Amino acid sequence: MILESAGIPVPSEIILPVLGVLVGRGAIGFWPAVLLMALMQTLGSWVGYAIGYYGGRPLALRFGRYVMLDERSLSHAEKWFDRYGPTAVFFGRFLPVLRTFISWPAGFARMGGLRFTVYTFLGAIPWTAALIDIGVWLGPRLPRIEPVLSHYNLLLGALVFVAVALFFVLRSRRRH
Repeated sequence: MILESAGIPVPSEIILPVLGVLVGRGAIGFWPAVLLMALMQTLGSWVGYAIGYYGGRPLALRFGRYVMLDERSLSHAEKWFDRYGPTAVFFGRFLPVLRTFISWPAGFARMGGLRFTVYTFLGAIPWTAALIDIGVWLGPRLPRIEPVLSHYNLLLGALVFVAVALFFVLRSRRRH
């Protein structure tokens, strides 16, 4: 969870339900798991916040091309963040991808560290609780679900590949 929140693509959508399976088996309590994972997300988010805070716009523009961030996208993100600020940090934790990178504009905008920490931690709790709860629910059903899902693994992999390829193709066409 620290890695995902620091900007490294590690999907919480997989990690947290697996933790939920362990919660369902009694390996750890529900709320200790939720609070621990929210804390891990908050710690990881400080990496993105520090990048934004200390590196600012020049760093984003220099290395942004590696994560498909250009001048236009950065300007749009800054305006959006200026408008929504702390609310963006809180609700940004619920959205895939944005959850990982919402810390950078908070750092760019020089949002107060304590304020950033509180909104990040509180925003991480509902998403974390929901995904862990999904794992708790799925745990006893895995023996029945797994054979069905195994038939669709290849199809799911192909759909993900096509979606990623389409994203890059459309993105490159927009630039030209």
